[in-house]
Amino acid sequence: MTTDTTDTAADGAADDSQPVLIFGRGALTRLADGRKTATISSEIPDAAPGVTVTATLPDGTPRLPMQIVHSLPLEELAALPQLATQAGLELSAFTKCRSWSAYLDNVTTTGTVTTPAHILVLTTTGELEGTLPPKKHPTPKRKRQPPPPPKPKPAPEPLKPVKNGWMQIQTTGPVKLTPLTMIHPQDTPELQQRITAVLARRSPTLQERRALAPVIGALLEKGKAGPAGLGKADRERLRKQLHTAVAWLTKHQLLTHGHWNPKLLAGLRIKHATTRGGAPTKQ
Repeated sequence: MTTDTTDTAADGAADDSQPVLIFGRGALTRLADGRKTATISSEIPDAAPGVTVTATLPDGTPRLPMQIVHSLPLEELAALPQLATQAGLELSAFTKCRSWSAYLDNVTTTGTVTTPAHILVLTTTGELEGTLPPKKHPTPKRKRQPPPPPKPKPAPEPLKPVKNGWMQIQTTGPVKLTPLTMIHPQDTPELQQRITAVLARRSPTLQERRALAPVIGALLEKGKAGPAGLGKADRERLRKQLHTAVAWLTKHQLLTHGHWNPKLLAGLRIKHATTRGGAPTKQ
């Protein structure tokens, strides 16, 4: 069986008098339009000029009437290039291959020709009878699809309920605080360590330290989130230090909007103060 790229002819018989040469689709197309004028054929002992042949596909359709113009005996395939040159035939008359070696490799691989054979120079004697089948196209490679984008993770809630009205501050999301917001007593040591670490990095002056120490101490002791949440007596006691302390804490973003920065409280527990009516206070 030949393929669409076969340029050599396999022999058969349409009847007892007219040989049939079987080609691939591409070779038959080139025979019909005159680009292919020569081939190699075996098993036609009477392959002589003037003999009429039919070129066709393996299934017998369509059919192209042709006539042998010239015939040269070929004892060995290796002699093909030299004999073709002597007969004035170029490689393009036989095949689309770019070299004689490639053409001979193709003939040997397909096994469509055995020696002894003939070099046949052909010419059409009529129109192509029937329709050529559509050209087979290679199955296109499937494009690799990009991986689906990862599903977005649900944003964590800024506050996670714990017990008895206490809420734990998560790492993301806005958190509403007021100076009256309470810090859980068991979380006070952790908050103190965080504040101490910032003080060590920022190195306040001696005067600023003298103002910061009592104000921070009162906030931690009372568990309040901001100086305005301290009682009247505490604010009166600290009135000389409050302005300096609040200015420094605000400048270095430990205080925002008058209360501890929510980032400073991440992971700690808080509870909103309530009014006499029971509603949480708002900022």
